[in-house]
Amino acid sequence: MRRLGGRRRVIGRRALFFWVLIYLSINNNVKECGGTMVSTAYRIRLMVITCIALFMAMLDNLVVGVALPSIQAEFNAGMSDLQWFLNAYTLAFAVLLIPFSMLGERLGRKRMFLAGVVLFTLGSLAAALSDSSMQLTLARALQGVGAAAIMPISLTLVSSAFPPEKRAAAIGIWSGISGLGLSIGPLVGGAIIEGAPWEMIFWVNVPFGVLAVLFGLKWLKESKGESRPVDPVGIALLGAGLFGLVYGLVRGNDEGWGEFGVWGPIAGGALLLLAFYGWERGRKRPFIQLSQFRNRTYSAYLMAGFWLNAGIFGAIFLLTLFLQQAQGYSALGAGVREMVWTACTMVAAPLAGLVIGRFGSKNVLLIGILLQMAALLGFALVIMSQGAVFPFGYIVPMMMAAGVGMGLSFTPLSHGLLSSVPDSAAGEASGLSNAARELGGVFGVAIGGLVFARGGVVATPNDFGDHLVPTLFVLTAMLAAAILSVALLAKKSRRAEKARARASVAGTEA
Repeated sequence: MRRLGGRRRVIGRRALFFWVLIYLSINNNVKECGGTMVSTAYRIRLMVITCIALFMAMLDNLVVGVALPSIQAEFNAGMSDLQWFLNAYTLAFAVLLIPFSMLGERLGRKRMFLAGVVLFTLGSLAAALSDSSMQLTLARALQGVGAAAIMPISLTLVSSAFPPEKRAAAIGIWSGISGLGLSIGPLVGGAIIEGAPWEMIFWVNVPFGVLAVLFGLKWLKESKGESRPVDPVGIALLGAGLFGLVYGLVRGNDEGWGEFGVWGPIAGGALLLLAFYGWERGRKRPFIQLSQFRNRTYSAYLMAGFWLNAGIFGAIFLLTLFLQQAQGYSALGAGVREMVWTACTMVAAPLAGLVIGRFGSKNVLLIGILLQMAALLGFALVIMSQGAVFPFGYIVPMMMAAGVGMGLSFTPLSHGLLSSVPDSAAGEASGLSNAARELGGVFGVAIGGLVFARGGVVATPNDFGDHLVPTLFVLTAMLAAAILSVALLAKKSRRAEKARARASVAGTEA
């Protein structure tokens, strides 16, 4: 154990050194961005603060899953309660991403970002102190509200603080931290549950949240986007519409897709979103600039984000269950093995930011998605040839390919989208992008679960494998839809990004 601990410390120091090199490569002088003079030191502080908050928010998406048996035993919770411990976070997060990103543009990005950190920290504190299922559900919802402000506004803060020629590297770091937090949630949860009460999963957020707020108040500079009037009707229609869609999707596999409690909210959500579209078209200064959707590149990256998250997060959900239920690993054991995937994502995401300037966001994104498609097909082929029980080494190459592919996808997806719109629309673009990706992840898990369940009862590990193979094919098709979205709609990104960078620099000098 000592040797293993020492090896982990060495790996940790090397990883820290790698990230410091990336930070130093971002910039080495003082430039004016968005009308404010910012230095390298400020940008590093900004990255540290935003990434701490982002990591917490992404981690808590999945960290609770492995603690559910312990929570169930303490609260005598039913299956419905367990589902709401997860879904309360997802619903609040998905529904409020766009409204919070837009409020940040109007009221101040620093103000709304720190408000999100405060809400997330209070939600974590409330979750740790909960003594009933209802209290924990409400606390998880409060965490989701805070995370909905943290994620899009942190991306806007990072994007606006860096000049165009350095922006891709910064977004690469942001994407790496986001993917890392989301991917190692089960591992962290499993490690904590092995030696501590389940409440510790939430307690660990509190000191980091307090530090992020204190340092943010001291170090972050305020910035705003294009000032537009608040539209309560538009916000209500958009929020209610997204709530209906997400609620129906997360409940579909549990209640049955033919039930009114599932398809009713989905249909109602779709109608409310149509009403939102009609309302916004009639306004002189709409809450969301619908004219941006005529930009083919902008629309392509939004569609690609939806299908990418649908395919890959549907696969992550089922493959995590596969490692535990078919191959017999504990939650911690499965999480440790998934580190093969996570580590590759963490390394590839910032590297993607460094090569985007040479190859363009579109080309890097296409390579990343192709690697993920190859990984899912490879998983399916191994199960088809070996059955569900085989040495873990058989799928290590696939997990590495999937991790690298994720890293090469998330960075250009964010950078390509933000590069396709004016700086004044960065907050709106960030909110829409994250909302589309979150909705895609919910959709992928729901459809993946539906296809998996149609195979009948899972009684043996090989039954699990037989159900998983066709599901992986369906999820691969979703990744193919992401490729088609980018390949057919997005313009040549490298030339457009360079032209946009020159225009931004010229505007700053003027």
